[in-house]
Amino acid sequence: MNVLLIGLGGLTQTFRHWPERILALALARRGHTVLSIGIHDPKQPALAKTFEKIEQIPVYRVPGRYFPNKALAKALNQGPKPDLIHLLHPRNVLAAQTTAWAQKHKIPTVYTWLGPFHDSYATEDRERPFEAKKTFGRLIFQRRKLLFRAFLELNPRNLLRNYRLHWPLWAAKALLPCSAFEAALMRQFGLRQPQTVIPLWIDLPFIQNTPLNPPKTNAPRPWLLFVGQLTPRKGYDLAVEALATLSKTFPTASLLIVSGINHAQKAELLSLANLAGVAQQIHFLGHLSDRELINLYRFSDVFLFPTRYEGFGLPLLEAMAAECALVTTDLPVVREIVHDGKNGLLVPYNDSVSLAQAAIQIIANPALKNALIAGGKATLQQSYQEELLIQRVEDVYHEVKQRC
Repeated sequence: MNVLLIGLGGLTQTFRHWPERILALALARRGHTVLSIGIHDPKQPALAKTFEKIEQIPVYRVPGRYFPNKALAKALNQGPKPDLIHLLHPRNVLAAQTTAWAQKHKIPTVYTWLGPFHDSYATEDRERPFEAKKTFGRLIFQRRKLLFRAFLELNPRNLLRNYRLHWPLWAAKALLPCSAFEAALMRQFGLRQPQTVIPLWIDLPFIQNTPLNPPKTNAPRPWLLFVGQLTPRKGYDLAVEALATLSKTFPTASLLIVSGINHAQKAELLSLANLAGVAQQIHFLGHLSDRELINLYRFSDVFLFPTRYEGFGLPLLEAMAAECALVTTDLPVVREIVHDGKNGLLVPYNDSVSLAQAAIQIIANPALKNALIAGGKATLQQSYQEELLIQRVEDVYHEVKQRC
């Protein structure tokens, strides 16, 4: 089958676990012809080339803009005609023009949304959606609603953007939500296409085959690892507060932060750390290569993932694969991956004290830590094997082709 993937970051030489890369390479290994189109961003080295081949898969990158996008129109006509187009990401500015092109050429589309609350139209606060009002009624999926809202909307450009982002979801022949929670929200959105829940997965062999190499840091132990953007959604403030609480039991504890630094939030983090008296115990490691990050997971004592919302939560799988015991928030989606006391510890939402107490449990109890690590390995083996999941993707593709 000829499959065209339309994402945002898309395939890169570096970010091995981005969904488009994982999916594209899995399809190629199964004998499919795959072409990828994503966003060109000259400021990001991984997205700076407008064309390259990654493991023989052609990757085109075009400006991130809506119709008319001439570069996208040209890229859509490269290579063999697709049998099916797979769209990914909720804020995919390429999706509307791609869907219109697909309908013109009678090519079915399927959509993986990857987190409904990443969509600013669905909630009043994307950073804390479980604390904010849900605004599903704002979503515009059909042209008739677009025309109706045109009489009420003071910002026509925003109205058109709303429609362009959501119509492709409505027009897709099938949905592939990555969690049961996402699938339920798709129904609340009013979408009635066939749905198949297919979780994301990671490149397990790459992690397992990465050579053991101690991280280059002299930070005192125990090590608490935080991986993610410095945004309220990722809960960096909760990690700092947890460090302050945990330091009463382990005074030499260090919080290691791996992040593409958001300088405004870094300043806020340091302000919180200074007030808590733990600024000297925080170590910013910046962006690490995949291999460096794997070894940091391996050598850390606990992985803290105090998220306030996740579309999925790939770092949870990464930590399990690298044999790092984890503590995370008891949230929808997260609890589909982490089962409390079996492959990680779940703590209440917005509760830094419980986060610290759970981390202390792991550090102080090697038997518990080893049991959680073993549970994580079992989870990956049972639920996140590529062969199982890519077969389910293929099954959806074939069902859609048969219906169309």
